[in-house]
Amino acid sequence: MSSEHPTRTLPRILRSATFRLTLIYAGLFVVSVVALFITVFVTATAALQSDMYALLHTEAFQLAEVQRRAGLVGVADQISRRMNFRGRAPMYYLLQTRTQQFIAGNLPSMQPFQGDVEFVREGGEDELNPRGKLTGFGVILSDGSFLVVAQDASRLVDMQHAIARAFVWAGGLTLLLAIMGGLILGRNFVRRIDTIGRTSRAIMEGDLAARIPTRGTNDEIDQLIVGLNAMLDRIQGLMDGLRQVTGDIAHDLRTPLGRLRQRLEDAREHAQSTDEYASATEAAIVEADTLLEIFSALLRIAQIEAGSQKSAFTDVDLSAVMHDVGEAYTPSAEDSQHTLKFEIADGIHMTGDRQLLAQMISNLVENALNHTPSGSIVRIVLERTAKGFEAKVSDNGPGVPEAEREKVLDRFYRLDRSRTTSGSGLGLALVKAIAHLHGVSLRLEDARPGLSVILNGSSQ
Repeated sequence: MSSEHPTRTLPRILRSATFRLTLIYAGLFVVSVVALFITVFVTATAALQSDMYALLHTEAFQLAEVQRRAGLVGVADQISRRMNFRGRAPMYYLLQTRTQQFIAGNLPSMQPFQGDVEFVREGGEDELNPRGKLTGFGVILSDGSFLVVAQDASRLVDMQHAIARAFVWAGGLTLLLAIMGGLILGRNFVRRIDTIGRTSRAIMEGDLAARIPTRGTNDEIDQLIVGLNAMLDRIQGLMDGLRQVTGDIAHDLRTPLGRLRQRLEDAREHAQSTDEYASATEAAIVEADTLLEIFSALLRIAQIEAGSQKSAFTDVDLSAVMHDVGEAYTPSAEDSQHTLKFEIADGIHMTGDRQLLAQMISNLVENALNHTPSGSIVRIVLERTAKGFEAKVSDNGPGVPEAEREKVLDRFYRLDRSRTTSGSGLGLALVKAIAHLHGVSLRLEDARPGLSVILNGSSQ
């Protein structure tokens, strides 16, 4: 958690992506509120106006019907009754003769008109109508007299003001909450970014084991952190491997380099004839070739681990590859008094690099032949499984102790009993790299007796 004071982190919060995104959403919400306000305002105004005019029309037509039945006296009586009844919305009336003589009502005489109209009552405001503005409906009765029914027009204005105030308060409160939420989310975002930054600085200072903590929320940042930690694990593994390879190279190449230097020095100090110089030169070339083979193998492993050859993958008949490798090593097995047996199912295909797959199987067979005594049996097996295939190269030799089965897959690692035999300790490391490139699992098991190297992969 960041130790910075809130007032010092505030500018960073305001610049954070989370805060800006919150403001964008708040702005969109305000636009939506304005659109909704306009819709509600127009709809409510139209509805209230329609209700007001409908009420005025109904009132005027009822009084007109009274006039047809009971004359102007009946209308005047009805107007008096209705003026004495004060409901929620006070009504205004005017009944005058054809000659504009006042008969009844609470409005002054005026010029006759027909239909809806808005006007200001002469005489100004009163207790019921502070603004003096009215909405009325005028009608000429059958005897030529004039009738007006009106209501306070300020009701509509008050309703419009109430809608506007409600939306202003709601919109303002929403915007305030959005800004506060943006500050909280932005502060949380900045803290998590600070955590990532501190971990990055720790790694740059040499602490390769440092990792970014997750919160367990499985949100986007947690998923990003999981990916970053996996990348850091991979980088740490590569760096550890690089340090190990560097140390292994420095350790394991000292012997051939030392022998090379000793042979050249002996030739310089003791060689007396051309044959002796030739013999020393030949021995030095052999040592140099061994060194070149080691470096070629290391380069090959590095290229395979980089995965650059995946682009050249094609369909490979794995059954044919293992047949070819077995037949190629049959003469060598006979020369070393080994028995090479095949149990290879036909028609098993996979996607990969044929040359690399052949080298992987060849290394396993050669390793079995080189590290088992004469008379041993080496088996090459390929069979189908429910998920693909299983390839196995096994022998009945001395095997590999369980504690060292993972180690023999590392570069330059050799068992103590194997140090007297030729080899660089890179064969199984190359097998491991090729298997990983092809998505093939690799494991070593006890063959009771001997060793089984088992490969499992997906077939086509």
